[in-house]
Amino acid sequence: MGQFAVAISIVLILMIPVLYYLNTHFYAEDLTDVVLHYGIRHPDIDLKKDTMQGLFIQFFTLSGALVIAFFVILKFVPEKLWEPFYMTLASIKKFKVENGDIPKLTKGKIAEFNQLNQIITSIMAESVKSYQIQKEFTENASHELQTPIAIIQGKLDNLLQDKQITRYQAEMLQDIYQELHHMSRLDRNLLLLSKIENNQYKVFSKINLADQITLMLPNLDSIAGDITIATNFEQKNLILQCNSTLLESLLNNLIVNAVRHNTFQGKILIEIKNSHLMVSNTSDEQALDDTHIFSRFYHNPRNKKGNGLGLSIVKSICDYHHWYIHYYYEKGYHSFDIDFETVPSEE
Repeated sequence: MGQFAVAISIVLILMIPVLYYLNTHFYAEDLTDVVLHYGIRHPDIDLKKDTMQGLFIQFFTLSGALVIAFFVILKFVPEKLWEPFYMTLASIKKFKVENGDIPKLTKGKIAEFNQLNQIITSIMAESVKSYQIQKEFTENASHELQTPIAIIQGKLDNLLQDKQITRYQAEMLQDIYQELHHMSRLDRNLLLLSKIENNQYKVFSKINLADQITLMLPNLDSIAGDITIATNFEQKNLILQCNSTLLESLLNNLIVNAVRHNTFQGKILIEIKNSHLMVSNTSDEQALDDTHIFSRFYHNPRNKKGNGLGLSIVKSICDYHHWYIHYYYEKGYHSFDIDFETVPSEE
C-alpha cells in the first residue's frame, strides 16, 4: 500500500509539466482568441495568472479525485477480492489431521483461488492418509514386537529354571532376559509417545492430585527401595482436568527418574503447592543440560541408566495437557516443577 501511494504521488508530480504545457499552449491560446474576437478590453485580464490558476485548479481537482478513488479501491475492492482466500484460511485453521475430517473449501469466481483450494485439499488428503498409515504401522509394529518378546522371555524363564545349566550360562541368560525387558519397555514407551502425539487420549476427568499420589505411594515405595520418599501437600484439593492414564504415567516416570539418579539411602521429596507439583531428589550428579534433558534418548554422559525416554514422555504429557514443566538444580537437589492448568476444586 505504501509503495502504491508513492507511485501515485510521483505520477501526480510528473503531470505538472504536462498540465502546464496543455494550459499554456491550448487553454491560453483559446482564451487569447476569445479576447481578440470579442474585442474585450479589460485591465484585469492577466493571461499568465489565469493560466497558472487554471493549472492549479486542474491539478488539485485531479489529485482529489485520485485520492478519493484510491481510498474507495482500498476499502472495498480488496475485501471482495480476498474474501475467498480468508474463507480458505479459516477452514485450514480448523483442520486437524488426527480427526481425519477434510474441510470442503468453497468454490468462487476467481480461477487462481479455486486452483489453490484444489491443491490445499489434495495436500490435506495426503496428510490424513499418511497419518493413518503411520498410526496403523506404529501400533501394529508395537504389538507384533511384543508377541515374540513375550515368547522369548517365556523360554528364557524355562531355561533359567533348568538345573543342568552352568552358572556362566545362567548369567548369560539373565543378561539376555534383561535386554529383552529393556526392549519391551522401550517398545511400550515409543508406542505411548506415538499415541500421545496422535491425540488418542481424549477421555478427561477431574482428578485430585494429592489423592492420586497417595494411592500410588505403596508401589512407588517398592520401586524406591532404600530411598526415602517424603510428601508435602500444602494444597490437598488441587483438582486436575486430565487423562488419568497419562497422569499416572507422568508421576511414575518422574519417580522412577528420581530413583534412578539418586544416591544410596537418598531422598525424594514430592510437593504440591500453589498449583505446582515439584519432584526433587538428592544426587551425586551435577546440574543437567536443561536444553536437552527432555529430548528423546538423551542420557547424562556420566549416567546412562534407562532408555532415555522417561522425561521425554513426561514432557509430551505436559504438552498434551498444556502444562508447563521446567528443571532446575539447587543445593544438591535435582527438581522438576510442573505448573498445572487447574479447574476449581469441589468441596
